[in-house]
Amino acid sequence: MDVRALLGCEPTVDRVAAVARVALAQRDSHVQCPRYFAALERAIQEAPPLFAAKAYADTYSSASANGQWLAISLITAAEREGDGAARLWSLAAFSANADEHQLLKRHACDESSHSLAYLALLDLTFPGAVAPSFRVEMNQLSPHYSMGQIVSAVEGSPYARTPSVDDYIQMNIAEIRTTIHHFMQRPALTAHCPPHNTRRVTKVLDSVLRDELNHIAYSAILIESKAEDLEPDEFQALFCKRVRDFNRLTSEELGELIFD
Repeated sequence: MDVRALLGCEPTVDRVAAVARVALAQRDSHVQCPRYFAALERAIQEAPPLFAAKAYADTYSSASANGQWLAISLITAAEREGDGAARLWSLAAFSANADEHQLLKRHACDESSHSLAYLALLDLTFPGAVAPSFRVEMNQLSPHYSMGQIVSAVEGSPYARTPSVDDYIQMNIAEIRTTIHHFMQRPALTAHCPPHNTRRVTKVLDSVLRDELNHIAYSAILIESKAEDLEPDEFQALFCKRVRDFNRLTSEELGELIFD
Protein backbone atom coordinates (compact mmCIF):
# COMPACT_ATOMS: atom_id res chain seq x y z
CA MET A 1 0.00 0.00 0.00
CA ASP A 2 1.22 3.53 -0.79
CA VAL A 3 0.19 6.98 0.38
CA ARG A 4 -2.44 7.47 -2.32
CA ALA A 5 -4.01 4.12 -1.52
CA LEU A 6 -4.16 5.14 2.16
CA LEU A 7 -6.03 8.31 1.26
CA GLY A 8 -8.72 6.25 -0.42
CA CYS A 9 -9.12 3.63 2.33
CA GLU A 10 -12.32 3.27 4.29
CA PRO A 11 -12.02 4.37 7.94
CA THR A 12 -11.22 1.22 9.93
CA VAL A 13 -8.96 0.32 12.84
CA ASP A 14 -6.74 -1.62 10.42
CA ARG A 15 -5.70 1.68 8.89
CA VAL A 16 -3.71 2.58 12.03
CA ALA A 17 -1.02 -0.06 11.46
CA ALA A 18 -1.22 0.51 7.70
CA VAL A 19 -0.35 4.18 8.19
CA ALA A 20 2.67 3.22 10.30
CA ARG A 21 3.87 0.69 7.73
CA VAL A 22 3.52 3.11 4.82
CA ALA A 23 5.31 5.79 6.83
CA LEU A 24 8.24 3.50 7.58
CA ALA A 25 8.44 2.31 3.96
CA GLN A 26 8.56 5.93 2.81
CA ARG A 27 11.56 6.59 5.02
CA ASP A 28 13.48 3.30 4.78
CA SER A 29 11.99 0.18 3.21
CA HIS A 30 14.67 -2.00 4.83
CA VAL A 31 13.74 -1.13 8.43
CA GLN A 32 11.23 -3.57 9.94
CA CYS A 33 10.71 -2.56 13.61
CA PRO A 34 9.16 -5.90 14.70
CA ARG A 35 8.86 -5.01 18.42
CA TYR A 36 7.19 -1.73 17.61
CA PHE A 37 4.63 -3.25 15.23
CA ALA A 38 3.87 -6.17 17.54
CA ALA A 39 3.16 -3.75 20.39
CA LEU A 40 1.14 -1.38 18.20
CA GLU A 41 -1.00 -4.13 16.70
CA ARG A 42 -1.73 -5.74 20.06
CA ALA A 43 -2.59 -2.34 21.56
CA ILE A 44 -5.08 -1.51 18.82
CA GLN A 45 -6.66 -4.96 19.20
CA GLU A 46 -7.10 -4.48 22.95
CA ALA A 47 -8.27 -0.86 22.66
CA PRO A 48 -9.46 -0.16 19.09
CA PRO A 49 -8.61 3.50 18.38
CA LEU A 50 -11.74 5.62 18.21
CA PHE A 51 -10.00 8.10 15.91
CA ALA A 52 -9.84 5.39 13.21
CA ALA A 53 -13.49 4.34 13.55
CA LYS A 54 -16.13 5.05 10.93
CA ALA A 55 -18.37 6.69 13.54
CA TYR A 56 -15.70 9.30 14.22
CA ALA A 57 -15.19 9.94 10.50
CA ASP A 58 -18.94 10.29 9.98
CA THR A 59 -19.24 12.72 12.89
CA TYR A 60 -16.33 14.79 11.60
CA SER A 61 -17.85 14.84 8.10
CA SER A 62 -21.14 16.10 9.49
CA ALA A 63 -19.52 18.79 11.64
CA SER A 64 -17.17 19.98 8.88
CA ALA A 65 -20.09 20.64 6.56
CA ASN A 66 -20.44 23.81 8.63
CA GLY A 67 -17.87 26.25 7.26
CA GLN A 68 -17.58 28.21 10.50
CA TRP A 69 -16.86 25.03 12.45
CA LEU A 70 -14.20 23.98 9.93
CA ALA A 71 -12.56 27.42 9.99
CA ILE A 72 -12.36 27.32 13.80
CA SER A 73 -10.92 23.79 13.63
CA LEU A 74 -8.10 25.07 11.40
CA ILE A 75 -7.28 27.81 13.91
CA THR A 76 -7.33 25.23 16.71
CA ALA A 77 -4.99 22.99 14.70
CA ALA A 78 -2.60 25.91 14.19
CA GLU A 79 -2.57 26.52 17.94
CA ARG A 80 -1.96 22.86 18.75
CA GLU A 81 0.88 22.59 16.25
CA GLY A 82 2.53 25.65 17.75
CA ASP A 83 2.22 24.20 21.26
CA GLY A 84 3.57 20.87 20.05
CA ALA A 85 6.56 22.60 18.48
CA ALA A 86 7.42 24.21 21.81
CA ARG A 87 7.23 20.87 23.62
CA LEU A 88 9.50 19.21 21.07
CA TRP A 89 11.94 22.13 21.22
CA SER A 90 12.29 21.64 24.97
CA LEU A 91 12.78 17.88 24.63
CA ALA A 92 15.42 18.47 21.97
CA ALA A 93 17.27 20.80 24.32
CA PHE A 94 17.67 17.98 26.84
CA SER A 95 18.47 15.16 24.42
CA ALA A 96 22.03 13.93 25.04
CA ASN A 97 22.07 11.89 21.85
CA ALA A 98 23.13 14.01 18.86
CA ASP A 99 20.96 12.13 16.35
CA GLU A 100 17.87 12.32 18.56
CA HIS A 101 18.55 15.99 19.17
CA GLN A 102 18.52 16.69 15.44
CA LEU A 103 15.41 14.59 14.86
CA LEU A 104 13.49 16.36 17.62
CA LYS A 105 14.72 19.75 16.45
CA ARG A 106 13.62 18.98 12.88
CA HIS A 107 10.24 17.80 14.19
CA ALA A 108 9.82 21.01 16.20
CA CYS A 109 10.60 23.09 13.13
CA ASP A 110 8.09 21.07 11.10
CA GLU A 111 5.36 21.58 13.71
CA SER A 112 6.17 25.28 13.81
CA SER A 113 5.73 25.40 10.02
CA HIS A 114 2.55 23.35 10.21
CA SER A 115 1.03 25.96 12.49
CA LEU A 116 1.46 28.48 9.69
CA ALA A 117 0.32 25.90 7.12
CA TYR A 118 -3.04 25.53 8.86
CA LEU A 119 -3.43 29.29 8.80
CA ALA A 120 -2.59 29.23 5.08
CA LEU A 121 -5.33 26.63 4.62
CA LEU A 122 -7.70 28.95 6.47
CA ASP A 123 -6.81 31.79 4.10
CA LEU A 124 -7.18 29.63 0.99
CA THR A 125 -10.37 27.85 1.99
CA PHE A 126 -12.15 30.83 3.56
CA PRO A 127 -10.68 33.96 1.94
CA GLY A 128 -11.37 37.08 3.96
CA ALA A 129 -13.13 35.20 6.76
CA VAL A 130 -10.81 36.62 9.42
CA ALA A 131 -10.30 40.33 10.11
CA PRO A 132 -6.82 41.40 8.86
CA SER A 133 -5.67 42.61 12.28
CA PHE A 134 -6.65 39.34 13.97
CA ARG A 135 -5.12 37.34 11.14
CA VAL A 136 -1.76 39.02 11.75
CA GLU A 137 -2.02 38.19 15.45
CA MET A 138 -2.66 34.52 14.65
CA ASN A 139 0.79 34.20 13.09
CA GLN A 140 2.09 34.24 16.68
CA LEU A 141 0.51 30.81 17.20
CA SER A 142 3.70 29.52 15.60
CA PRO A 143 7.01 29.88 17.48
CA HIS A 144 8.74 30.31 14.09
CA TYR A 145 11.54 27.85 14.79
CA SER A 146 14.26 27.16 12.24
CA MET A 147 17.12 24.69 12.00
CA GLY A 148 19.54 27.62 12.12
CA GLN A 149 18.48 28.50 15.67
CA ILE A 150 20.20 27.22 18.80
CA VAL A 151 17.83 25.02 20.79
CA SER A 152 17.03 26.01 24.36
CA ALA A 153 14.19 24.78 26.55
CA VAL A 154 11.09 26.92 26.82
CA GLU A 155 11.09 28.52 30.26
CA GLY A 156 8.87 26.64 32.69
CA SER A 157 8.13 23.83 30.25
CA PRO A 158 7.38 20.41 31.80
CA TYR A 159 9.08 18.98 28.72
CA ALA A 160 12.46 20.41 29.70
CA ARG A 161 13.76 16.92 30.44
CA THR A 162 15.46 13.98 28.77
CA PRO A 163 13.07 12.36 26.26
CA SER A 164 11.96 8.82 27.11
CA VAL A 165 10.50 5.89 25.20
CA ASP A 166 7.12 6.94 26.62
CA ASP A 167 7.51 10.34 24.96
CA TYR A 168 8.20 8.67 21.63
CA ILE A 169 5.25 6.29 21.98
CA GLN A 170 2.91 9.20 22.69
CA MET A 171 4.43 11.15 19.83
CA ASN A 172 4.03 8.22 17.46
CA ILE A 173 0.37 7.59 18.30
CA ALA A 174 -0.37 11.31 18.12
CA GLU A 175 1.17 11.55 14.65
CA ILE A 176 -0.80 8.53 13.42
CA ARG A 177 -3.94 10.13 14.82
CA THR A 178 -3.11 13.44 13.12
CA THR A 179 -2.49 11.65 9.82
CA ILE A 180 -5.86 9.89 9.94
CA HIS A 181 -7.47 13.20 10.88
CA HIS A 182 -5.69 14.65 7.85
CA PHE A 183 -7.46 12.09 5.64
CA MET A 184 -10.83 13.35 6.88
CA GLN A 185 -9.77 16.96 6.52
CA ARG A 186 -8.96 16.76 2.80
CA PRO A 187 -12.49 16.27 1.42
CA ALA A 188 -13.87 18.71 3.98
CA LEU A 189 -11.55 21.49 2.81
CA THR A 190 -12.19 20.68 -0.85
CA ALA A 191 -15.93 21.02 -0.27
CA HIS A 192 -15.53 24.60 1.00
CA CYS A 193 -12.51 25.83 -0.94
CA PRO A 194 -12.99 28.17 -3.92
CA PRO A 195 -12.10 26.19 -7.07
CA HIS A 196 -9.23 28.48 -8.01
CA ASN A 197 -7.51 27.72 -4.68
CA THR A 198 -7.97 23.94 -4.69
CA ARG A 199 -4.56 23.19 -6.21
CA ARG A 200 -2.77 25.33 -3.63
CA VAL A 201 -4.70 23.71 -0.78
CA THR A 202 -3.69 20.26 -2.05
CA LYS A 203 -0.04 21.34 -2.26
CA VAL A 204 -0.07 22.52 1.38
CA LEU A 205 -1.78 19.32 2.53
CA ASP A 206 0.69 17.13 0.63
CA SER A 207 3.61 18.89 2.31
CA VAL A 208 2.10 18.48 5.79
CA LEU A 209 1.32 14.81 5.14
CA ARG A 210 4.91 14.08 4.07
CA ASP A 211 6.14 15.53 7.34
CA GLU A 212 3.60 13.59 9.41
CA LEU A 213 4.62 10.30 7.82
CA ASN A 214 8.27 11.10 8.46
CA HIS A 215 7.51 11.81 12.13
CA ILE A 216 5.70 8.47 12.46
CA ALA A 217 8.65 6.66 10.90
CA TYR A 218 11.45 8.20 12.93
CA SER A 219 9.58 7.83 16.22
CA ALA A 220 8.85 4.16 15.37
CA ILE A 221 12.57 3.56 14.76
CA LEU A 222 13.47 5.17 18.08
CA ILE A 223 10.77 3.19 19.91
CA GLU A 224 12.13 -0.03 18.39
CA SER A 225 15.62 0.81 19.62
CA LYS A 226 14.58 1.91 23.11
CA ALA A 227 12.26 -1.07 23.61
CA GLU A 228 15.41 -3.10 24.26
CA ASP A 229 15.75 -1.34 27.61
CA LEU A 230 12.30 -2.43 28.83
CA GLU A 231 10.85 -5.78 29.79
CA PRO A 232 8.52 -6.95 26.99
CA ASP A 233 5.44 -6.91 29.25
CA GLU A 234 6.30 -3.42 30.51
CA PHE A 235 6.75 -2.17 26.96
CA GLN A 236 3.43 -3.66 25.84
CA ALA A 237 1.57 -2.30 28.85
CA LEU A 238 2.93 1.19 28.18
CA PHE A 239 1.83 1.06 24.55
CA CYS A 240 -1.66 -0.13 25.50
CA LYS A 241 -1.96 2.57 28.13
CA ARG A 242 -1.13 5.31 25.66
CA VAL A 243 -3.59 4.05 23.06
CA ARG A 244 -6.28 4.09 25.76
CA ASP A 245 -5.24 7.64 26.69
CA PHE A 246 -5.79 8.75 23.10
CA ASN A 247 -9.12 6.96 23.08
CA ARG A 248 -10.22 9.01 26.09
CA LEU A 249 -9.06 12.21 24.38
CA THR A 250 -10.87 11.26 21.17
CA SER A 251 -14.01 10.35 23.11
CA GLU A 252 -14.02 13.81 24.68
CA GLU A 253 -13.59 15.43 21.28
CA LEU A 254 -16.28 13.23 19.78
CA GLY A 255 -18.65 14.45 22.48
CA GLU A 256 -17.79 18.03 21.62
CA LEU A 257 -18.44 17.37 17.94
CA ILE A 258 -21.85 15.90 18.70
CA PHE A 259 -22.67 18.78 21.02
CA ASP A 260 -21.64 21.34 18.41
